Amino acid sequence: TFYLGPIAQQDMSIYLSDNVVQAIHATAILSVLIWTKVVATNLGLGGAKKNAGTRMPEDAYQKKEDEVTEEAKASEGRAQRIVNNDLENIPYTLAIAWGSLFCITLAGNETNPADDNAIAHIVLFSLFVICRFAHSIVYALSLSTARSSVWAVGLLCSFGIVINGCVAAFKI
Repeated sequence: TFYLGPIAQQDMSIYLSDNVVQAIHATAILSVLIWTKVVATNLGLGGAKKNAGTRMPEDAYQKKEDEVTEEAKASEGRAQRIVNNDLENIPYTLAIAWGSLFCITLAGNETNPADDNAIAHIVLFSLFVICRFAHSIVYALSLSTARSSVWAVGLLCSFGIVINGCVAAFKI
């Protein structure tokens, strides 16, 4: 049990079960992994832009227009769409995951430790992160059906995370 001190003239303590602590640890680790993936895809986009000659003119190390292949142009477009898709999905789900975890943490007590919510959170957020890695890989490999499938599973996980957080919020 952790004591948080007086909050709004009330004393409030939070009971953290082992599963809730594991959810906190998992969320931290998964956040680092997904952010590392975002950085990697952004670096990949920079390289693709260099090869396609589409970086800023002062970037003299990029390919010249007559050296650029159609394949390099296509790769740059694909890399840009991967980054765009990450920006449309990852920041929101990160915020949802941490907000839901906050509710799960507050919902626990010694008689009802919110273990089910914590386990569901770990599973859903882990699956979301796996789907985002897989999405980038299958997108880069031009596998349209697989890309759509892992995107859809990741999206469902996002909804699951927010619903799980709402369920926990009503236990507070």
